[in-house]
Amino acid sequence: MNSSATVNQTSLVEQCLDELEPLIARQRKAVAAQGCLRAISNNHLHILFLLTTDGPMAMGRLADQLDASLPSVTGIVDRMVGHGLVERLRDDDDRRLVVVRATSAGRTAVEEIDMVRRQQLARVLALLDQSEQEAALHVFRSMRAAANQLSEQP
Repeated sequence: MNSSATVNQTSLVEQCLDELEPLIARQRKAVAAQGCLRAISNNHLHILFLLTTDGPMAMGRLADQLDASLPSVTGIVDRMVGHGLVERLRDDDDRRLVVVRATSAGRTAVEEIDMVRRQQLARVLALLDQSEQEAALHVFRSMRAAANQLSEQP
């Protein structure tokens, strides 16, 4: 790909992101308005997203994922345990290893946020005519395939 094509593609990517930003902001606003965040801090939310996406995780790995110190993450997890969002488990093979897992309350909090985001996007898509919805579906399928390719890369 030549330099001009790369610049043009980068420009198109930036334009796409600029167009998506108001939709994302609308979703964030709806999540806050629905009270989905209650007593959940950004750190708590980040950890819940990691745990519900990647599954239970050792404390050390969680600290690495957050680019934070183990003592800092331990304090955050302590508060999350107190709120009933996560639980600590001991590994059967190595009792020194502490694994953190989202509780059903933690998973429910993430599901509520996802539901509000989905509803907001559905309201926007419903305003499009059928041909625009079909075009959007085509683009979303292509984006999903591209995301799957990224997931397969190391």
